[in-house]
Amino acid sequence: MKCQRCGYGIKKNERYCSHCGVQQEVFEAEFEAKKCKFCKKKIPINANYCSYCGKDQSFIDVKGFTENPMTAEKIEIEEEKKNAKETQVKKLLLNENKNPGIFVSTRLMLKDMFVLQKRMGRADFWWSIVGIFALSLIFGMILGEVLVIVNKFDPAAIDLTEQIAIGIWMTLIYVSITTAQIRRLHDCSLPGILILIKFFFGFGDFLLFLLLILPQSKRDMSYTFNKK
Repeated sequence: MKCQRCGYGIKKNERYCSHCGVQQEVFEAEFEAKKCKFCKKKIPINANYCSYCGKDQSFIDVKGFTENPMTAEKIEIEEEKKNAKETQVKKLLLNENKNPGIFVSTRLMLKDMFVLQKRMGRADFWWSIVGIFALSLIFGMILGEVLVIVNKFDPAAIDLTEQIAIGIWMTLIYVSITTAQIRRLHDCSLPGILILIKFFFGFGDFLLFLLLILPQSKRDMSYTFNKK
């Protein structure tokens, strides 16, 4: 066991410390007690050291200035969390796809069409924009052929068919691009709420464009390339 006053190691049943000579109150039938800050066992209220674990009772959590000091175990856990976060920052890639391109990046945008709680790398984002533009051209050609066929059977239905097809396609494109823009903002460590500036007519789209071309930032690691 440890001396409650100086922390010097003494024999288990030794009533007086051989180092400082202080009487050990833990042998008394009744003594005013407090809990050890570390092992939580009852020790004399004036003890400087725990008689059981030997830890110094003057330990103060200077960082947190909390009433209950952090135990050594908690400190170790906090350090592990900090190291894990630093490792995560170092391992974060610039893009979700290792080799961004028009096909893989466009597929990524469409796959995450309803996902907001992620990042989207700069290369993936702009490649997907090119891909969406290419798909729109293909859609236009296919729609033209469909309208030719509809015209042969029911010319009056051409306008309605065109409006429905274009409406569905534009909704798909708008949702995909908007959610991708939010994920791109996250990759720049910017809040997704900034997407609202696109609704400022005249200069909103330009301001948003300036934000979307920013490089990746690891300042805020709330978002990664993985879904939450």
